[in-house]
Amino acid sequence: PAGSGKNVLCKQVAQALGLKFYFTNAVTQEYKLTGFTDAMGNYQPTQFYKAFTEGGLFMLDEMDASIPEVLVILNAAIANRYFDFPAPIGYVEAHPDFRVIAAGNTTGHGADFEYVGRNQLDGASLNRFAVIKVDYSEAIENSVANGDKELARFCRDFRKSAAKNGLNVIVSYREIGRIAKMMNLLTLEETLETALIKGLEKDDVNVIYNGISRNSKYKDALKRIVEVM
Repeated sequence: PAGSGKNVLCKQVAQALGLKFYFTNAVTQEYKLTGFTDAMGNYQPTQFYKAFTEGGLFMLDEMDASIPEVLVILNAAIANRYFDFPAPIGYVEAHPDFRVIAAGNTTGHGADFEYVGRNQLDGASLNRFAVIKVDYSEAIENSVANGDKELARFCRDFRKSAAKNGLNVIVSYREIGRIAKMMNLLTLEETLETALIKGLEKDDVNVIYNGISRNSKYKDALKRIVEVM
């Protein structure tokens, strides 16, 4: 899910493997992966080119938001271990230490109610990768909440209640961290409205509230917000 620390995790994987880390976000133009030849005839490399030729862990983030043509290129590079880059580079064999991780917010089967701007991935793309689900970590949530386990539990309950009722709400480490920081400057109600509710309708907030079973000062604040909406 969004904000679950995929980039940080991939950096840690690269570090554990002793490899340099290379990163590219959603690729919507082919040249952003392959590189291109400029008007002077010079090849302009990309993060993918550097990882492929010099060795390293290449991360393609937002894979499910990239164009299909890019994924076909990536598939060929992974399967064949060689690639034909734009002139004057041409044919290059992959460095022995070239590795790839692709990350996305969906399982590759197209957009859903939460991530609407996502593409369906073809079977060949999905077949190239072992799929690992990365979820939120309670330990990290407690940490970004500055040790406030009550806050971390409330945010988890809020997330679960919203998902159970089909509401498009993201409660990531970012939101938990914002609440922990903003409470020092704003009232608890103002903090939750700004960092968590983010324009939800009264009925939606009420549904989420009713789906939270554990009592806490945060749930009480949520009730007060509903009463004045």
